[in-house]
Amino acid sequence: MIELNVKAGHAHKQRDDAVVLPLLEGRKLTESGKALQQASGKVLPNFLRKFDCMGTFGGSRTLYDVEGTFTQRVTLLGVGDEKKLSLHKLRVLAAKAARKLERSGARDVSLFLTELNVRGASIADKVQAVAEGVELGLYRFDKYKHKKDDKHRDLRSVTIMISSRSDLDKAEAAIARARAVSAGTNLARDLSNEPGNVCTPEFLGDQAAALSHENLNVTVMDKAAIEEIGFNNLLAVNQGSAKEPRFIILDYKGGNEGDAPVALVGKGLTFDAGGISIKPGAQMDEMKFDMCGSAVVLGIFKAITAMNLPINVLGLIPSTENLLGSAAYKPGDVLVGYKKDISIEIQNTDAEGRIILSDALAYAAEQKPAEIIDFATLTGACVVALGSHATGMLGTGEKIKKDLKLSGDHTYDRVWELPMHEEYQEQIKSDIADIRNIGGRDGGTITAACFLSRFVGDVPWAHLDIAGTAWNMKGNDISAKGGTGAGVRLVVDYLARKVS
Repeated sequence: MIELNVKAGHAHKQRDDAVVLPLLEGRKLTESGKALQQASGKVLPNFLRKFDCMGTFGGSRTLYDVEGTFTQRVTLLGVGDEKKLSLHKLRVLAAKAARKLERSGARDVSLFLTELNVRGASIADKVQAVAEGVELGLYRFDKYKHKKDDKHRDLRSVTIMISSRSDLDKAEAAIARARAVSAGTNLARDLSNEPGNVCTPEFLGDQAAALSHENLNVTVMDKAAIEEIGFNNLLAVNQGSAKEPRFIILDYKGGNEGDAPVALVGKGLTFDAGGISIKPGAQMDEMKFDMCGSAVVLGIFKAITAMNLPINVLGLIPSTENLLGSAAYKPGDVLVGYKKDISIEIQNTDAEGRIILSDALAYAAEQKPAEIIDFATLTGACVVALGSHATGMLGTGEKIKKDLKLSGDHTYDRVWELPMHEEYQEQIKSDIADIRNIGGRDGGTITAACFLSRFVGDVPWAHLDIAGTAWNMKGNDISAKGGTGAGVRLVVDYLARKVS
Protein backbone atom coordinates (compact mmCIF):
# COMPACT_ATOMS: atom_id res chain seq x y z
CA MET A 1 0.00 0.00 0.00
CA ILE A 2 1.32 3.41 -0.97
CA GLU A 3 2.10 5.83 1.86
CA LEU A 4 0.28 9.17 1.54
CA ASN A 5 1.55 12.17 3.48
CA VAL A 6 0.94 15.89 3.60
CA LYS A 7 3.30 18.70 4.53
CA ALA A 8 4.15 22.33 3.84
CA GLY A 9 7.50 23.19 2.28
CA HIS A 10 9.44 24.51 -0.71
CA ALA A 11 9.95 22.51 -3.89
CA HIS A 12 13.69 23.05 -4.16
CA LYS A 13 14.23 21.74 -0.61
CA GLN A 14 12.51 18.36 -1.09
CA ARG A 15 14.75 15.28 -1.10
CA ASP A 16 12.29 12.93 -2.80
CA ASP A 17 13.05 11.08 -6.03
CA ALA A 18 10.76 13.47 -7.89
CA VAL A 19 9.03 16.80 -7.42
CA VAL A 20 5.97 17.53 -9.56
CA LEU A 21 5.28 21.17 -10.36
CA PRO A 22 2.24 22.56 -12.17
CA LEU A 23 2.87 24.38 -15.45
CA LEU A 24 0.07 26.64 -16.58
CA GLU A 25 -0.92 27.32 -20.14
CA GLY A 26 1.60 29.62 -21.82
CA ARG A 27 4.54 28.13 -19.86
CA LYS A 28 3.60 29.99 -16.67
CA LEU A 29 4.79 28.65 -13.33
CA THR A 30 2.93 28.70 -10.03
CA GLU A 31 4.52 30.04 -6.83
CA SER A 32 6.38 26.82 -6.01
CA GLY A 33 7.70 26.68 -9.54
CA LYS A 34 8.88 30.27 -9.41
CA ALA A 35 10.73 29.59 -6.16
CA LEU A 36 12.44 26.55 -7.67
CA GLN A 37 13.26 28.53 -10.79
CA GLN A 38 15.01 31.14 -8.69
CA ALA A 39 16.98 28.43 -6.85
CA SER A 40 18.01 26.73 -10.10
CA GLY A 41 19.53 29.77 -11.78
CA LYS A 42 19.12 29.58 -15.57
CA VAL A 43 18.28 25.88 -15.87
CA LEU A 44 14.52 26.11 -15.69
CA PRO A 45 14.10 29.32 -17.74
CA ASN A 46 16.33 27.91 -20.50
CA PHE A 47 14.39 24.65 -20.50
CA LEU A 48 11.07 26.42 -20.80
CA ARG A 49 12.32 28.59 -23.67
CA LYS A 50 13.88 25.81 -25.72
CA PHE A 51 11.66 22.76 -25.23
CA ASP A 52 8.13 21.86 -26.27
CA CYS A 53 6.61 22.31 -22.85
CA MET A 54 3.62 24.58 -23.28
CA GLY A 55 1.56 23.68 -20.21
CA THR A 56 -1.23 21.95 -22.11
CA PHE A 57 -3.39 19.75 -19.87
CA GLY A 58 -1.78 16.42 -19.04
CA GLY A 59 1.47 17.03 -20.90
CA SER A 60 4.71 16.67 -18.95
CA ARG A 61 8.48 17.02 -19.20
CA THR A 62 11.09 15.88 -16.69
CA LEU A 63 14.44 17.47 -15.85
CA TYR A 64 17.10 15.50 -13.98
CA ASP A 65 19.53 16.71 -11.30
CA VAL A 66 18.48 20.34 -11.49
CA GLU A 67 21.01 22.72 -9.97
CA GLY A 68 19.92 24.19 -6.63
CA THR A 69 17.60 21.28 -5.75
CA PHE A 70 17.95 18.07 -3.76
CA THR A 71 15.68 15.94 -5.93
CA GLN A 72 16.61 13.59 -8.78
CA ARG A 73 13.74 14.72 -11.01
CA VAL A 74 11.68 17.85 -11.51
CA THR A 75 8.56 17.03 -13.51
CA LEU A 76 6.63 19.91 -15.04
CA LEU A 77 3.01 18.83 -15.37
CA GLY A 78 0.79 20.77 -17.75
CA VAL A 79 -2.50 21.91 -16.21
CA GLY A 80 -3.86 24.06 -19.04
CA ASP A 81 -6.00 27.11 -18.31
CA GLU A 82 -6.22 27.51 -14.53
CA LYS A 83 -9.69 29.07 -14.88
CA LYS A 84 -10.99 25.79 -16.29
CA LEU A 85 -9.62 23.60 -13.50
CA SER A 86 -11.99 21.43 -11.46
CA LEU A 87 -11.56 18.95 -8.63
CA HIS A 88 -11.85 16.12 -11.12
CA LYS A 89 -9.09 17.60 -13.25
CA LEU A 90 -6.92 17.62 -10.13
CA ARG A 91 -7.69 13.90 -9.69
CA VAL A 92 -6.74 13.26 -13.30
CA LEU A 93 -3.51 15.26 -13.02
CA ALA A 94 -2.51 13.40 -9.85
CA ALA A 95 -3.28 10.04 -11.50
CA LYS A 96 -1.26 10.94 -14.61
CA ALA A 97 1.71 12.12 -12.54
CA ALA A 98 1.67 9.05 -10.30
CA ARG A 99 1.55 6.63 -13.23
CA LYS A 100 4.29 8.46 -15.13
CA LEU A 101 6.64 8.56 -12.15
CA GLU A 102 5.96 4.95 -11.22
CA ARG A 103 6.95 3.92 -14.76
CA SER A 104 10.10 6.01 -14.46
CA GLY A 105 11.25 4.10 -11.37
CA ALA A 106 10.69 6.86 -8.81
CA ARG A 107 9.80 5.63 -5.32
CA ASP A 108 9.14 8.79 -3.30
CA VAL A 109 7.35 11.77 -4.84
CA SER A 110 6.17 15.25 -3.84
CA LEU A 111 3.16 16.79 -5.62
CA PHE A 112 2.65 20.57 -5.64
CA LEU A 113 -0.86 20.53 -7.10
CA THR A 114 -2.97 21.96 -4.28
CA GLU A 115 -1.65 25.48 -4.85
CA LEU A 116 -3.69 25.58 -8.05
CA ASN A 117 -6.88 27.61 -7.87
CA VAL A 118 -10.07 25.59 -8.25
CA ARG A 119 -13.22 27.62 -8.11
CA GLY A 120 -15.23 26.98 -4.93
CA ALA A 121 -12.81 24.34 -3.61
CA SER A 122 -11.27 24.41 -0.14
CA ILE A 123 -7.76 23.18 0.59
CA ALA A 124 -9.32 20.01 2.04
CA ASP A 125 -11.28 19.45 -1.18
CA LYS A 126 -8.10 19.80 -3.23
CA VAL A 127 -6.03 17.52 -1.01
CA GLN A 128 -8.75 14.86 -1.12
CA ALA A 129 -9.00 15.09 -4.92
CA VAL A 130 -5.22 14.74 -5.37
CA ALA A 131 -5.03 11.83 -2.93
CA GLU A 132 -7.92 10.07 -4.67
CA GLY A 133 -6.23 10.61 -8.03
CA VAL A 134 -3.08 8.88 -6.78
CA GLU A 135 -4.89 5.94 -5.15
CA LEU A 136 -7.35 5.38 -7.99
CA GLY A 137 -4.91 6.09 -10.80
CA LEU A 138 -2.37 3.52 -9.61
CA TYR A 139 -4.91 0.71 -9.29
CA ARG A 140 -4.33 -2.42 -11.36
CA PHE A 141 -5.69 -5.95 -11.25
CA ASP A 142 -2.93 -8.43 -12.04
CA LYS A 143 -3.24 -11.06 -9.32
CA TYR A 144 -3.57 -13.88 -11.86
CA LYS A 145 -0.49 -12.93 -13.90
CA HIS A 146 2.42 -15.20 -13.06
CA LYS A 147 4.91 -13.02 -14.89
CA LYS A 148 4.88 -9.45 -13.66
CA ASP A 149 6.31 -6.46 -15.46
CA ASP A 150 10.03 -6.59 -14.61
CA LYS A 151 10.40 -2.87 -15.29
CA HIS A 152 7.63 -1.95 -12.89
CA ARG A 153 8.50 -0.47 -9.48
CA ASP A 154 5.72 0.56 -7.15
CA LEU A 155 5.69 4.07 -5.81
CA ARG A 156 6.49 3.90 -2.11
CA SER A 157 5.25 7.28 -0.93
CA VAL A 158 3.52 10.39 -2.23
CA THR A 159 3.63 13.63 -0.28
CA ILE A 160 0.93 16.15 -1.08
CA MET A 161 2.41 19.58 -0.52
CA ILE A 162 0.34 22.48 0.80
CA SER A 163 1.17 26.17 1.13
CA SER A 164 0.44 26.74 4.82
CA ARG A 165 1.22 24.69 7.92
CA SER A 166 -2.01 26.02 9.46
CA ASP A 167 -3.95 23.79 7.04
CA LEU A 168 -2.17 20.56 8.03
CA ASP A 169 -4.98 19.23 10.25
CA LYS A 170 -7.61 19.80 7.56
CA ALA A 171 -5.32 18.25 4.95
CA GLU A 172 -4.61 15.15 7.04
CA ALA A 173 -8.36 14.64 7.60
CA ALA A 174 -8.88 14.98 3.85
CA ILE A 175 -6.25 12.31 3.16
CA ALA A 176 -8.01 9.97 5.62
CA ARG A 177 -11.29 10.51 3.74
CA ALA A 178 -9.57 9.94 0.40
CA ARG A 179 -8.00 6.72 1.66
CA ALA A 180 -11.38 5.40 2.84
CA VAL A 181 -13.21 6.33 -0.34
CA SER A 182 -10.44 4.98 -2.57
CA ALA A 183 -10.22 1.74 -0.61
CA GLY A 184 -13.96 1.27 -1.05
CA THR A 185 -13.75 2.05 -4.76
CA ASN A 186 -10.82 -0.30 -5.27
CA LEU A 187 -12.57 -3.08 -3.35
CA ALA A 188 -15.51 -2.69 -5.74
CA ARG A 189 -13.05 -2.84 -8.64
CA ASP A 190 -11.35 -5.95 -7.27
CA LEU A 191 -14.63 -7.81 -6.80
CA SER A 192 -15.88 -6.75 -10.23
CA ASN A 193 -12.68 -7.87 -11.94
CA GLU A 194 -12.65 -11.34 -10.36
CA PRO A 195 -13.49 -14.11 -12.85
CA GLY A 196 -16.85 -15.82 -12.55
CA ASN A 197 -15.31 -19.13 -11.48
CA VAL A 198 -13.86 -17.35 -8.44
CA CYS A 199 -16.48 -14.74 -7.65
CA THR A 200 -19.46 -17.00 -6.98
CA PRO A 201 -22.37 -16.11 -4.68
CA GLU A 202 -20.58 -17.97 -1.87
CA PHE A 203 -17.39 -15.97 -2.49
CA LEU A 204 -19.37 -12.73 -2.48
CA GLY A 205 -20.88 -13.70 0.85
CA ASP A 206 -17.43 -14.42 2.27
CA GLN A 207 -16.17 -11.03 1.11
CA ALA A 208 -19.13 -9.35 2.77
CA ALA A 209 -18.55 -11.24 6.01
CA ALA A 210 -14.93 -10.09 6.01
CA LEU A 211 -16.16 -6.50 6.35
CA SER A 212 -17.71 -7.21 9.77
CA HIS A 213 -16.91 -4.43 12.22
CA GLU A 214 -17.98 -3.35 15.68
CA ASN A 215 -20.62 -1.15 14.04
CA LEU A 216 -21.32 -3.51 11.13
CA ASN A 217 -23.13 -6.82 11.47
CA VAL A 218 -23.15 -9.06 8.38
CA THR A 219 -25.58 -11.92 7.79
CA VAL A 220 -25.16 -14.27 4.82
CA MET A 221 -28.21 -16.44 4.08
CA ASP A 222 -27.61 -19.79 2.35
CA LYS A 223 -30.15 -21.48 0.11
CA ALA A 224 -32.05 -23.08 3.00
CA ALA A 225 -32.46 -19.73 4.74
CA ILE A 226 -33.51 -18.09 1.46
CA GLU A 227 -36.16 -20.76 0.94
CA GLU A 228 -37.41 -20.35 4.51
CA ILE A 229 -37.83 -16.58 4.25
CA GLY A 230 -39.46 -16.84 0.83
CA PHE A 231 -37.16 -15.08 -1.65
CA ASN A 232 -38.76 -17.13 -4.41
CA ASN A 233 -37.78 -14.87 -7.29
CA LEU A 234 -34.12 -15.17 -6.37
CA LEU A 235 -34.54 -18.95 -6.17
CA ALA A 236 -36.20 -19.05 -9.59
CA VAL A 237 -33.29 -17.30 -11.30
CA ASN A 238 -30.90 -19.60 -9.47
CA GLN A 239 -32.58 -22.78 -10.76
CA GLY A 240 -30.28 -23.10 -13.77
CA SER A 241 -27.06 -22.89 -11.74
CA ALA A 242 -25.16 -25.53 -9.82
CA LYS A 243 -23.95 -22.79 -7.46
CA GLU A 244 -26.23 -22.02 -4.53
CA PRO A 245 -27.53 -18.46 -4.11
CA ARG A 246 -26.79 -16.12 -1.25
CA PHE A 247 -28.73 -13.24 0.27
CA ILE A 248 -26.45 -10.83 2.10
CA ILE A 249 -27.55 -8.37 4.77
CA LEU A 250 -25.20 -5.66 6.08
CA ASP A 251 -26.43 -3.65 9.06
CA TYR A 252 -24.27 -0.62 9.91
CA LYS A 253 -25.18 1.13 13.15
CA GLY A 254 -23.21 4.36 13.08
CA GLY A 255 -26.10 6.68 13.87
CA ASN A 256 -28.52 7.13 16.71
CA GLU A 257 -30.48 4.12 17.92
CA GLY A 258 -33.91 4.17 16.37
CA ASP A 259 -32.96 6.33 13.39
CA ALA A 260 -34.33 4.83 10.19
CA PRO A 261 -31.46 3.60 7.98
CA VAL A 262 -30.65 4.39 4.39
CA ALA A 263 -31.10 1.10 2.53
CA LEU A 264 -28.65 0.21 -0.24
CA VAL A 265 -29.55 -2.67 -2.55
CA GLY A 266 -27.05 -4.17 -5.02
CA LYS A 267 -27.60 -6.64 -7.84
CA GLY A 268 -25.26 -9.62 -7.35
CA LEU A 269 -25.43 -11.61 -10.60
CA THR A 270 -21.98 -13.20 -10.44
CA PHE A 271 -22.32 -14.45 -14.01
CA ASP A 272 -25.14 -13.88 -16.48
CA ALA A 273 -25.39 -16.07 -19.57
CA GLY A 274 -28.99 -14.91 -20.06
CA GLY A 275 -30.52 -18.22 -19.07
CA ILE A 276 -32.83 -19.83 -21.64
CA SER A 277 -32.91 -16.46 -23.46
CA ILE A 278 -29.19 -16.90 -23.98
CA LYS A 279 -26.95 -13.94 -24.74
CA PRO A 280 -24.80 -13.75 -27.91
CA GLY A 281 -21.35 -15.28 -27.45
CA ALA A 282 -19.43 -12.10 -28.28
CA GLN A 283 -18.26 -10.36 -25.11
CA MET A 284 -20.17 -12.79 -22.89
CA ASP A 285 -17.01 -12.95 -20.78
CA GLU A 286 -17.86 -9.42 -19.61
CA MET A 287 -20.97 -10.78 -17.93
CA LYS A 288 -18.81 -11.46 -14.89
CA PHE A 289 -19.39 -7.73 -14.34
CA ASP A 290 -23.12 -8.23 -13.81
CA MET A 291 -22.46 -8.23 -10.06
CA CYS A 292 -21.03 -4.71 -10.03
CA GLY A 293 -24.07 -3.40 -8.15
CA SER A 294 -23.22 -5.68 -5.23
CA ALA A 295 -19.56 -4.66 -5.48
CA VAL A 296 -20.57 -1.00 -5.16
CA VAL A 297 -22.61 -1.73 -2.02
CA LEU A 298 -19.70 -3.58 -0.42
CA GLY A 299 -17.31 -0.81 -1.41
CA ILE A 300 -19.57 1.79 0.21
CA PHE A 301 -19.70 -0.20 3.45
CA LYS A 302 -15.91 -0.53 3.48
CA ALA A 303 -15.60 3.25 3.13
CA ILE A 304 -18.22 4.30 5.67
CA THR A 305 -16.89 1.94 8.35
CA ALA A 306 -13.38 3.36 7.85
CA MET A 307 -14.81 6.88 8.10
CA ASN A 308 -17.04 5.98 11.08
CA LEU A 309 -19.89 7.89 9.46
CA PRO A 310 -22.57 8.70 12.08
CA ILE A 311 -25.47 7.22 10.12
CA ASN A 312 -27.41 3.96 10.00
CA VAL A 313 -27.16 2.07 6.71
CA LEU A 314 -28.76 -1.23 5.69
CA GLY A 315 -27.25 -3.17 2.78
CA LEU A 316 -29.02 -5.95 0.87
CA ILE A 317 -27.48 -8.11 -1.86
CA PRO A 318 -29.32 -10.93 -3.66
CA SER A 319 -26.71 -13.06 -5.42
CA THR A 320 -26.86 -15.91 -7.95
CA GLU A 321 -25.73 -16.97 -11.40
CA ASN A 322 -28.13 -16.98 -14.38
CA LEU A 323 -27.34 -20.09 -16.42
CA LEU A 324 -29.02 -22.73 -18.59
CA GLY A 325 -29.28 -25.83 -16.45
CA SER A 326 -32.05 -28.38 -16.93
CA ALA A 327 -34.11 -26.79 -14.16
CA ALA A 328 -33.65 -23.20 -15.40
CA TYR A 329 -36.66 -20.92 -15.27
CA LYS A 330 -38.27 -20.32 -18.67
CA PRO A 331 -40.00 -17.71 -20.78
CA GLY A 332 -43.71 -18.00 -20.00
CA ASP A 333 -43.21 -18.92 -16.35
CA VAL A 334 -45.17 -16.98 -13.72
CA LEU A 335 -43.40 -16.16 -10.45
CA VAL A 336 -44.56 -14.89 -7.08
CA GLY A 337 -41.70 -13.78 -4.87
CA TYR A 338 -41.29 -12.22 -1.43
CA LYS A 339 -43.98 -9.64 -2.19
CA LYS A 340 -46.90 -12.04 -2.33
CA ASP A 341 -49.42 -9.72 -3.99
CA ILE A 342 -47.48 -9.30 -7.26
CA SER A 343 -47.21 -12.03 -9.88
CA ILE A 344 -44.64 -11.75 -12.67
CA GLU A 345 -44.83 -13.20 -16.16
CA ILE A 346 -41.37 -14.06 -17.48
CA GLN A 347 -41.04 -13.06 -21.10
CA ASN A 348 -37.25 -13.01 -21.20
CA THR A 349 -35.00 -14.83 -18.76
CA ASP A 350 -32.18 -12.38 -19.53
CA ALA A 351 -34.13 -9.69 -17.69
CA GLU A 352 -33.24 -11.47 -14.47
CA GLY A 353 -31.62 -8.63 -12.53
CA ARG A 354 -34.95 -6.96 -11.87
CA ILE A 355 -36.34 -10.35 -10.80
CA ILE A 356 -33.84 -10.88 -7.99
CA LEU A 357 -33.93 -7.18 -7.06
CA SER A 358 -37.71 -7.42 -6.59
CA ASP A 359 -37.23 -9.67 -3.56
CA ALA A 360 -34.51 -7.47 -2.09
CA LEU A 361 -36.45 -4.23 -2.64
CA ALA A 362 -39.63 -5.67 -1.14
CA TYR A 363 -37.67 -6.85 1.89
CA ALA A 364 -35.93 -3.47 2.16
CA ALA A 365 -39.25 -1.60 2.11
CA GLU A 366 -40.55 -3.89 4.87
CA GLN A 367 -37.70 -2.75 7.15
CA LYS A 368 -39.10 0.83 7.03
CA PRO A 369 -35.91 2.61 5.94
CA ALA A 370 -35.75 6.37 5.46
CA GLU A 371 -35.01 5.76 1.77
CA ILE A 372 -33.77 3.14 -0.67
CA ILE A 373 -31.04 3.41 -3.29
CA ASP A 374 -30.37 0.46 -5.58
CA PHE A 375 -27.43 -0.21 -7.89
CA ALA A 376 -27.67 -2.52 -10.88
CA THR A 377 -26.05 -3.23 -14.23
CA LEU A 378 -29.62 -3.51 -15.41
CA THR A 379 -30.14 -2.53 -19.05
CA GLY A 380 -28.22 -2.30 -22.29
CA ALA A 381 -30.66 0.48 -23.14
CA CYS A 382 -28.94 2.67 -20.53
CA VAL A 383 -25.59 2.16 -22.28
CA VAL A 384 -27.20 3.22 -25.56
CA ALA A 385 -28.76 6.28 -23.94
CA LEU A 386 -25.88 7.56 -21.82
CA GLY A 387 -22.74 5.70 -22.86
CA SER A 388 -20.05 5.30 -20.23
CA HIS A 389 -19.95 8.83 -18.85
CA ALA A 390 -23.01 9.00 -16.60
CA THR A 391 -25.12 6.59 -14.56
CA GLY A 392 -28.83 6.48 -15.32
CA MET A 393 -30.97 7.65 -12.39
CA LEU A 394 -34.70 7.15 -11.91
CA GLY A 395 -36.99 6.91 -8.92
CA THR A 396 -39.67 8.37 -6.70
CA GLY A 397 -37.50 10.18 -4.15
CA GLU A 398 -37.17 13.72 -5.46
CA LYS A 399 -34.82 14.89 -2.70
CA ILE A 400 -32.65 11.78 -3.06
CA LYS A 401 -32.28 12.39 -6.79
CA LYS A 402 -31.51 16.08 -6.29
CA ASP A 403 -28.85 15.33 -3.66
CA LEU A 404 -27.34 12.47 -5.70
CA LYS A 405 -27.01 14.89 -8.62
CA LEU A 406 -25.15 17.32 -6.33
CA SER A 407 -22.79 14.58 -5.11
CA GLY A 408 -22.31 13.34 -8.65
CA ASP A 409 -21.24 16.78 -9.83
CA HIS A 410 -18.87 17.14 -6.86
CA THR A 411 -17.21 13.74 -7.23
CA TYR A 412 -17.49 13.52 -11.04
CA ASP A 413 -19.15 10.15 -10.43
CA ARG A 414 -22.05 11.59 -12.36
CA VAL A 415 -25.72 10.69 -12.74
CA TRP A 416 -28.33 11.72 -15.26
CA GLU A 417 -32.05 11.48 -14.54
CA LEU A 418 -34.43 9.77 -16.94
CA PRO A 419 -38.21 10.23 -16.71
CA MET A 420 -40.53 7.65 -15.24
CA HIS A 421 -43.93 8.91 -16.33
CA GLU A 422 -47.01 6.88 -15.49
CA GLU A 423 -47.57 6.05 -19.16
CA TYR A 424 -44.44 3.85 -19.17
CA GLN A 425 -46.08 1.56 -16.61
CA GLU A 426 -48.49 0.44 -19.34
CA GLN A 427 -45.63 -1.32 -21.13
CA ILE A 428 -45.14 -3.88 -18.35
CA LYS A 429 -48.76 -4.97 -18.08
CA SER A 430 -49.24 -8.70 -18.54
CA ASP A 431 -52.17 -10.62 -19.98
CA ILE A 432 -51.81 -13.51 -17.54
CA ALA A 433 -50.10 -11.98 -14.46
CA ASP A 434 -49.91 -8.64 -12.69
CA ILE A 435 -46.79 -7.51 -14.55
CA ARG A 436 -44.28 -8.86 -17.03
CA ASN A 437 -40.51 -8.58 -16.71
CA ILE A 438 -39.86 -6.69 -19.96
CA GLY A 439 -41.63 -3.73 -21.50
CA GLY A 440 -40.46 -3.97 -25.08
CA ARG A 441 -37.65 -2.26 -26.94
CA ASP A 442 -38.74 1.33 -26.41
CA GLY A 443 -37.65 3.00 -23.18
CA GLY A 444 -36.00 -0.16 -21.85
CA THR A 445 -34.19 1.54 -18.97
CA ILE A 446 -37.37 3.32 -17.91
CA THR A 447 -39.66 0.28 -18.05
CA ALA A 448 -37.10 -1.70 -16.02
CA ALA A 449 -37.31 1.01 -13.35
CA CYS A 450 -41.11 0.91 -13.59
CA PHE A 451 -40.91 -2.81 -12.79
CA LEU A 452 -38.73 -2.15 -9.73
CA SER A 453 -41.02 0.66 -8.55
CA ARG A 454 -43.76 -1.91 -7.86
CA PHE A 455 -41.71 -3.35 -5.00
CA VAL A 456 -40.63 -0.29 -2.99
CA GLY A 457 -44.04 0.83 -1.78
CA ASP A 458 -44.13 4.45 -0.66
CA VAL A 459 -40.50 4.56 0.54
CA PRO A 460 -38.50 7.33 -1.23
CA TRP A 461 -36.37 5.47 -3.76
CA ALA A 462 -33.65 6.05 -6.35
CA HIS A 463 -32.56 3.49 -8.91
CA LEU A 464 -29.04 3.78 -10.36
CA ASP A 465 -28.53 1.87 -13.60
CA ILE A 466 -24.74 1.47 -13.78
CA ALA A 467 -24.70 -0.73 -16.89
CA GLY A 468 -22.64 1.85 -18.80
CA THR A 469 -20.39 3.07 -16.00
CA ALA A 470 -19.59 -0.02 -13.87
CA TRP A 471 -16.86 -1.29 -16.18
CA ASN A 472 -14.85 0.07 -19.06
CA MET A 473 -12.68 -2.18 -21.19
CA LYS A 474 -10.69 0.79 -22.51
CA GLY A 475 -10.02 2.33 -19.11
CA ASN A 476 -10.33 6.04 -18.37
CA ASP A 477 -8.34 8.84 -16.78
CA ILE A 478 -8.57 7.46 -13.22
CA SER A 479 -9.40 3.81 -13.85
CA ALA A 480 -7.58 0.91 -15.46
CA LYS A 481 -9.39 -1.44 -17.84
CA GLY A 482 -12.18 -3.39 -16.18
CA GLY A 483 -14.29 -2.54 -13.15
CA THR A 484 -14.44 1.18 -12.33
CA GLY A 485 -16.14 1.19 -8.91
CA ALA A 486 -18.61 3.78 -10.24
CA GLY A 487 -21.17 4.63 -7.57
CA VAL A 488 -18.92 4.28 -4.52
CA ARG A 489 -17.55 7.81 -4.45
CA LEU A 490 -20.97 9.15 -5.43
CA VAL A 491 -22.91 7.57 -2.58
CA VAL A 492 -20.23 7.92 0.10
CA ASP A 493 -20.25 11.65 -0.61
CA TYR A 494 -24.06 11.61 -0.56
CA LEU A 495 -24.14 9.86 2.82
CA ALA A 496 -21.42 12.10 4.26
CA ARG A 497 -23.38 15.21 3.28
CA LYS A 498 -26.45 13.90 5.11
CA VAL A 499 -24.56 13.96 8.42
CA SER A 500 -22.29 16.96 7.90
